[in-house]
Amino acid sequence: MRETIDIYIPRILGTVNENDITKSFHYLNVGNVIYIDMYRKINENGYPYYFAFITLELYNSSLATLLKERMYTRQIMHLVYDEENNQYWEIKKHVPKEQRNIKLNIVNNIVPFYNNVEKERLLNEYEELERELFATVC
Repeated sequence: MRETIDIYIPRILGTVNENDITKSFHYLNVGNVIYIDMYRKINENGYPYYFAFITLELYNSSLATLLKERMYTRQIMHLVYDEENNQYWEIKKHVPKEQRNIKLNIVNNIVPFYNNVEKERLLNEYEELERELFATVC
């Protein structure tokens, strides 16, 4: 049996459907979508978009390994699904509601949220975004 991972995509174009997502993960050789739960929303400009909770059965590939590594270290990754149109998804590790409440309780009880590991992760994420922005603009 292959390893599975739960992910969350906070923004999906309104023209993308469940079948498109399933095909994209397969064609990118990342994994087989075994569960998907999509929700439709309307943005501030009146355009529809989706967010989705997905369970992936990971393939034995370098991109699947990278996704798994990023979910456990940074908990975020950008995955280009349409290179020609420069379309990508911001993929986040899905954290169940029960575990999210634990983090909120810790914050509300004035326990420091930013430790050195978290601070280093945020700095690395910022530097990566800065490089991506620079590569796009220049």
